[in-house]
Amino acid sequence: MNELGVFHIDEASGVPLWIQIRKRLVFLITSGRFARGERLPSVRELSVNFGVNYNTVNKVYQDLERDGYIFTKRGLGTYVSETKDFASTDFDDEIVALAGKLVDTAVGKGMAIDDVMELVRDQFAKVERRM
Repeated sequence: MNELGVFHIDEASGVPLWIQIRKRLVFLITSGRFARGERLPSVRELSVNFGVNYNTVNKVYQDLERDGYIFTKRGLGTYVSETKDFASTDFDDEIVALAGKLVDTAVGKGMAIDDVMELVRDQFAKVERRM
């Protein structure tokens, strides 16, 4: 479950829980963190991990299967699709734009890639401490 990384469901965000979970899983699949053919955590495991109802995670898995991201082998588990073409357009365009702006601003201020990476890691650590 380490692939899930630092991920916090924000119940106050106004975004339904199942959509937050779906977006995280789509990101992990399209970015290759969950490899093609890799077995995913069970619905039960994810519901415990996220602290949400089993049916919420089940809805996410059904939605992802309908969209071709995953497939289920009855009695064996759920796996990342081996046939779907995961285009870079599957990433959240807002995040890509923010990352581009961060890099442009950092370079404009004379920062090196290691400086930017350290800054981002520090910000993730702050978020992790709040959780």
